[in-house]
Amino acid sequence: MAADPVTMNDRAELPASQENGFDSSSYALHWGKNPNPSPSEENGFDASSYALHWKNANPSLSEENGFDASSYALHWKSANPSPSASLVPEAQTRHWHIKVKTGMLFLKKILHVGTILPEGTMFARADMPKPDSSVSTPLEPKYFATIVSRFKIPYNSMKAKQVAETLHSCVNPIDREEPQVCTSSRKAMARFATTALGSNLTQAALTKIHGHESPTTRYVVAQIAQLSNHTVACHPMDFPYEVFYCHRPKEVQALRVQLNDMKNGMTRVTATVMCHMNTSNWDKEYFELLGGERGEPVCHYMPQNYIMFY
Repeated sequence: MAADPVTMNDRAELPASQENGFDSSSYALHWGKNPNPSPSEENGFDASSYALHWKNANPSLSEENGFDASSYALHWKSANPSPSASLVPEAQTRHWHIKVKTGMLFLKKILHVGTILPEGTMFARADMPKPDSSVSTPLEPKYFATIVSRFKIPYNSMKAKQVAETLHSCVNPIDREEPQVCTSSRKAMARFATTALGSNLTQAALTKIHGHESPTTRYVVAQIAQLSNHTVACHPMDFPYEVFYCHRPKEVQALRVQLNDMKNGMTRVTATVMCHMNTSNWDKEYFELLGGERGEPVCHYMPQNYIMFY
């Protein structure tokens, strides 16, 4: 079999998921009509940093005991961030149906050398979904019962709801015009990226943490470099094993950002960043949250378990 054309940027390897959980994402967006949901954050799959949770995917399921598959827990605060030219807004916030995790989402205009990220910004998660090559069940809603039965997930649990939402999102994406795929195979992910980008020289960029990450570390932007305007982003999903949603978004800019420790100047994180350059059709609440105007570029960091191809 021919070697996969995708190479790793800076010799980075695709991060194999670790044991003990599904914790994959970092600035979760949970969509719904209820402005005051109270989901339990315990024992879930919180897999994505900006996980998309679909309206009415299975509203009868309990909100308790989900998969904590995302990159770090949510801590709610007042929805009154005050972004400045040198500080990423405190993104731990509840603003109607948008939930954002600390430091992940910000206006592009505040990204420059010297920008300080809020305390509590973290890019790693110890418990991420683990690859399972033995599973061949299609990622479609009609196989929901098969999947929850195989993994012994209680039907009326938060984990079951997250499985239902992931399966729903895989067949009902937000933007049907852009190339996209849900996959549990990293080889399939790389093939999709190569095809979507139309190049056999595709590279994968990942956020790399240098040393041990602490929630008390304050990060400051030290360097910014542009990678490409043509990218495929792969986001981990809330699921009992590793599943990625990959898509090729339009009108984006991919960056690499070096973050140093504000105290000692040591390099702590080499992060990938995705900037959406045209947000004219985004929900106005994003801009109320960030203190910006609809249409202006909005960026997000991609945590350690996200993969960007360019």
